[in-house]
Amino acid sequence: MVSYFATAMLAVGVLASTPAPVKWQADYGDALAATRADEKQPLLVVLDEPNGTEDRIAPALLGEGDAQSVDRKLLKHYHLCHVDVSTKYGKRIAGLFKAKRFPHVAIIDRSGKVILFKKSGPISSTEWTKTLEVHQDGERVVAKHISYTVSGDAAQSSTPSYSNNGYCPSCQRNRW
Repeated sequence: MVSYFATAMLAVGVLASTPAPVKWQADYGDALAATRADEKQPLLVVLDEPNGTEDRIAPALLGEGDAQSVDRKLLKHYHLCHVDVSTKYGKRIAGLFKAKRFPHVAIIDRSGKVILFKKSGPISSTEWTKTLEVHQDGERVVAKHISYTVSGDAAQSSTPSYSNNGYCPSCQRNRW
């Protein structure tokens, strides 16, 4: 009886230490809809040729095999979509992203409307981890207006006003 109990405890311990496999969706439309529905997680899209040698992302980066637990933990912050570009459907999705080189990785914000990150070509494990860490919250950077005083005069604006309506500082050339 004790040996059965010990065996059961050992089996539970082994199962608990085995990480759950990372689940990737193959349908970009479904993954995008899920991202837009909950607006809590950004969407990580990987376009590659899984059966190829050069045009694929390393399986370890996708959480397959004996991947590092750090990457698996980071992938949990994302909706995941992995599309095979060797198929007709995959070529159509690659066209949406205007991807001509593979692997192609894109991160879409948690609203499902803005691409936060985009990269074509090989990606190192260091760059992959850093990118996942930076964009895991799925928020886009918003420009903030900062006002300050110029020469101690609070009435002066930080944005200069021009008396000539035809003047555009971006259009002017150096006239030296």
